[in-house]
Amino acid sequence: MTNTILSKKEVKNLLHFKSDTSLYTLELKDKTFPQKIRIGLRRVGYRADEIYSWLESRRVERRDVA
Repeated sequence: MTNTILSKKEVKNLLHFKSDTSLYTLELKDKTFPQKIRIGLRRVGYRADEIYSWLESRRVERRDVA
């Protein structure tokens, strides 16, 4: 994954979120969540490698707790 940008919609689908508010709340509460990148006046995206790394860290964290 080199420089791939995921749209907000793609990230919401990966996280099984239905609303923008859920994603916004996650961004505010979880300081480890990747920062968004402005890709236009009204569009944001997220680096795919950062999103997938964050998801993997959540899986590892969950395994360590269980």
